[in-house]
Amino acid sequence: MTVRQAPGRPEWGRCAVLEGFGPPQGRPRHDQNENVMSPNPLDSSARWLRRAGNGYRKLPNVAQKVVLAAIALPMFALAGVGIGASLLGDDAPESPAQATASGSVAGGTTMLHGATGVLTHDLDQTLEEIGEAGPRVQGAPTYSPEYTARATALMQALPKDKDGNPDWAKVDMQEYTRQVAELGPPEEAQVPSGPVEFEALDLDEALELIAGKIDEASEIGDVLEAIRDSEQGDQPKMLISHSMVLMTAGDPWGAAANLLVAHEVDEDDATPLVNLAAIANSQNLPAVSLALLDAAAELDIGDDDSPVGMRERAALLNNRGHARVLLRDYAAAEAPLREALAMNPEMSEAARNLTHVLLKQGKDDEARQLVPRAVWRLRGNPAQPVPVQDRDQATTAPAQAPPTGTPEQIAQWVQSPFLERNDGSTSLPLWIALDLSKRGQIAWPEVLYPKADASYAGYFPQASANYVAAREAAEALQQAQAGPMRALVVRRMTLGEVIQQLIQVKATSQWSLEPIDTEMHPLKAWKENLILDAPFETRFQALDVAQAEYQMELAADTLNERYGKQSVCPAGSTPEECCAINRREIYRNINDMTPIAREYEDQMRVFFRDAYGLSTAIASNLSPGGWHDVARLGIEEQVMRHHVRVQQEIAFAFTHAAPSGGACYGPIGNPDGDVPELAVEVPACSATSQWGSGKWAFSENFSVEATCGKIKFVAEVNVIGTKKLKFGKGGELGADIGMHAEIEFSMEGTVTIFAGPKATAAGKIGEFGGDFGVKDGIYAVIGKDGVQDVGMRVVVGGGVAAGPLGGTHDVETMDFSFVSAL
Repeated sequence: MTVRQAPGRPEWGRCAVLEGFGPPQGRPRHDQNENVMSPNPLDSSARWLRRAGNGYRKLPNVAQKVVLAAIALPMFALAGVGIGASLLGDDAPESPAQATASGSVAGGTTMLHGATGVLTHDLDQTLEEIGEAGPRVQGAPTYSPEYTARATALMQALPKDKDGNPDWAKVDMQEYTRQVAELGPPEEAQVPSGPVEFEALDLDEALELIAGKIDEASEIGDVLEAIRDSEQGDQPKMLISHSMVLMTAGDPWGAAANLLVAHEVDEDDATPLVNLAAIANSQNLPAVSLALLDAAAELDIGDDDSPVGMRERAALLNNRGHARVLLRDYAAAEAPLREALAMNPEMSEAARNLTHVLLKQGKDDEARQLVPRAVWRLRGNPAQPVPVQDRDQATTAPAQAPPTGTPEQIAQWVQSPFLERNDGSTSLPLWIALDLSKRGQIAWPEVLYPKADASYAGYFPQASANYVAAREAAEALQQAQAGPMRALVVRRMTLGEVIQQLIQVKATSQWSLEPIDTEMHPLKAWKENLILDAPFETRFQALDVAQAEYQMELAADTLNERYGKQSVCPAGSTPEECCAINRREIYRNINDMTPIAREYEDQMRVFFRDAYGLSTAIASNLSPGGWHDVARLGIEEQVMRHHVRVQQEIAFAFTHAAPSGGACYGPIGNPDGDVPELAVEVPACSATSQWGSGKWAFSENFSVEATCGKIKFVAEVNVIGTKKLKFGKGGELGADIGMHAEIEFSMEGTVTIFAGPKATAAGKIGEFGGDFGVKDGIYAVIGKDGVQDVGMRVVVGGGVAAGPLGGTHDVETMDFSFVSAL
């Protein structure tokens, strides 16, 4: 069907979620998120009660208590009536409609990978949030007309102040309390719980309604006609690709316009209809969505429509289930959602929708089992629970070295995924959430040791000067982080920025060590458990360091006691003889202490090597500048601080084990401290340094490139939508994107035009639309504050799907499948 004329406002009974309510008196309010009846007559009464606080606070305490007792029931009852005026108000999903990569998941060596994988989740809280998501049903008031009239009359009869509000200071509270008691308890509102009745639409009616919505949203006139007359107006695949850009830019109806024209050109392709259904769900039009999906189901959808990502058939089934959820028809929603998830276990949207459906049907245990799949894109059998390993219950280091993210380890995890739990929060293993293949190496800074000779006189002054100088260098590096940090936290952070900060914190926190000594910080069982409970990958190495350091402290105590006994000079000894006795015991203790200190240093070498390698690998997931600068400076600081710690602890241990005061060394000068020269290299993410980077040319006129938390579109022709993109304060890109433009969206929520006539445009986009994805490897999650996640299907062993790392993947045709969710 070709829609040339934009229709007028659709009839209420046909448009969707509501059925059985005719239009209210006057023009109804009707927007994308709610269908609201005319204002309830008790709304003003409820407002009066809420605004009575000023007068209430002026009353004496006794009067306040009387007022509170008298109005508690009516206040809550009337407020409840005030908010209960719509049958299915605020019916849009609580999060943007999620659309994700569509295509086959055949093969066991690929996985969907994105930056949000680094987030941790409380799965019990997530389960509760999913149960509360979806249609927030508010029932029509069930109070009797007589009760409503009496309550309203009571409020209206109260003395009023000059603003028309009750003047509580003039109210006879005793009489008011008696009148309230005469009202009696109000009836509770009945909240609808069964399926919403609706009038089914056919395809023509659904497309007509969508065309009307596009016309209402357009800021540039007849956008459908503009698309039809454009260079790409007869190229459905390009129109589908342009819809992805418009979803990124927060223009769902612009995306719908491109999809509608794509359907007009090729009515045998199911993709535009499936994607329009996802948009319809996101805009609270489930009846429209079902009509589109019924039509799409009659078309041929095969695996060739999904070469790499998620299958289009699974997207269709998920969107159908989501539409049924919006209609509260949970029994009808369950079967298509189960089928979608079985077909594509990675489809988190289907898992989220199904979890909600199971909760609504009282199947709590099965719903709880699905929560991990609602959060992360996981392979494996969705009918089986995802194993969760408790990190905080481990008491000893594993016999084998922990995984580091080798291709073999990732491939094994992809087929049998598991999660990790620590202190109540669950997460992906760090080596799955982030690319840890770029581990840096650094030379171990040499530590100053004493010799058992006269040079021991100057050992501690030199060692002390060295670690003081190194500590000052570390503090300077700490201060250097303040500048970029202040620039990053001057406003409320977007989710993309939160993720980057989390990565930065993970990079520097791998250096965590507990203070150890034999007095204030002895290594008892509770201290060992504290170290093992830490959410760091280096916790076992940290425990080895703590044990070695404690043994060094104990040895120093023992040697100090021996020195005290063995260095006692016999009666009648000359000063020279007494000094010789002391030097003998000092040199003996130095020799005995050295291998113990070396063992401590060896454990610190292992910790230092692993902490440096892991922290630099984590930091390599950050884009240049910003949070990467903070991470790099933080790693440099930690390198210096750990050198300080090793030198300080070893120097203190020798000084305690072999006190030099009785050796008669004579005057000692004040040496200058030496700061080690440490070559710290912390590369940032780039197209050649990260496992999930690539470029896809989908036609001669359109390509997509993703890397380092950014996604770039190169459009050789205009991408026509309904909105003008707003930049910052008053800035405006225009009604279209294109004309040889390279437009890049980043995790920080910024957008930049790099080339073409619009190359000078750059700024911050305020509002974004739903989530979206492309089946050939790239998917992105877009939120109201910006691009929240950019990921892609990673080929284990390097590179991305269907192309080498950083290479270009050319395809003849392209499909997207938008997938909607609560």
